[in-house]
Amino acid sequence: SEVAPYLRGAGLGQQVVLEGNRLVLTCLAGGSWPLQYRWTFNNSNITDWTPQYRLSMQSLKRTDAGLYQCMVRNRMGAVIHRSTEMQVA
Repeated sequence: SEVAPYLRGAGLGQQVVLEGNRLVLTCLAGGSWPLQYRWTFNNSNITDWTPQYRLSMQSLKRTDAGLYQCMVRNRMGAVIHRSTEMQVA
């Protein structure tokens, strides 16, 4: 039977990354495949729906500080992950 997406793990509420460092955020979810993911930054979409559960940024700038969030969907529904507040030091 089909299972709607659900989140696995609480996620990071807040994260501090040094300017110039690499950032990798993951969105752990379960449910019936295929699962699709979309990432937002300060409530604006920064990716389209994709099978990629990981958001990777090579070199952080101060303007990358803000709220990151992922959404997960499949044929049965969608769920929004708790946002991560990213601070760039």
